[in-house]
Amino acid sequence: MVLKQILEIYEYIDSANANGEEIKEYMESLGAKDVQVKTITGDKGKTDFIRITIPGTRGKSKGLDAPTLGVLGRLGGIGARPEMIGMVSDADGAVVALAVAAKLLDMQNKGDFLPGDVVVSTHICPNAPTQP
Repeated sequence: MVLKQILEIYEYIDSANANGEEIKEYMESLGAKDVQVKTITGDKGKTDFIRITIPGTRGKSKGLDAPTLGVLGRLGGIGARPEMIGMVSDADGAVVALAVAAKLLDMQNKGDFLPGDVVVSTHICPNAPTQP
């Protein structure tokens, strides 16, 4: 059951200071070896894009042929500060995608591996602008 991972991810990103580097450290503590974070900055703020690749037993990361699964956490932002305090409902895309990565890493730590690679990608933005 993925409930544990959803609650853990929620606690990690329910913060005005949430960022991709914190999530990277968390994923690495679960055993992730390939976590990339890229910060994009614009006129109205910034967001951290995060990509976690979880290798499968016969995945392309090992030069083999099992299909790769992609999980994309789609959202506007996890927060909309200062207009909205706290996590917003739009955060569900990031929460679920990151929880999937955490669950797959937990499964690998317990000896269960998928055949193909899984690539999880989303972004972390605790203060997304509410006006275009």
